[in-house]
Amino acid sequence: MARLWADPDYRARISVQMKAKWSDPAYRERARGFHRDERTYRWQQVASGRIVSRTKAEMREGHGLRSDSLDSLVAGRIQTSRGWRLAPRSLLGESPRWAFP
Repeated sequence: MARLWADPDYRARISVQMKAKWSDPAYRERARGFHRDERTYRWQQVASGRIVSRTKAEMREGHGLRSDSLDSLVAGRIQTSRGWRLAPRSLLGESPRWAFP
């Protein structure tokens, strides 16, 4: 890949292809959803106990959380970020799931 990108003709050809793709409104609309997690999560503010249902993008914009912190919260690598955590399942109203009746 380094050899390809070092070639100015290759870079120019790829640049023209990408500009053509992104100038197409249908592609732009479809590409808006690439790599975007649209799931709604239940978040709890640690200090007050308040629970809200928001996507990661809404938490990032509304509460100033960083996207890498939100990803780590969802993955379970960290417990809290700026006073927010994922709401415990027991607070979500889910009953236990048994393997046997």
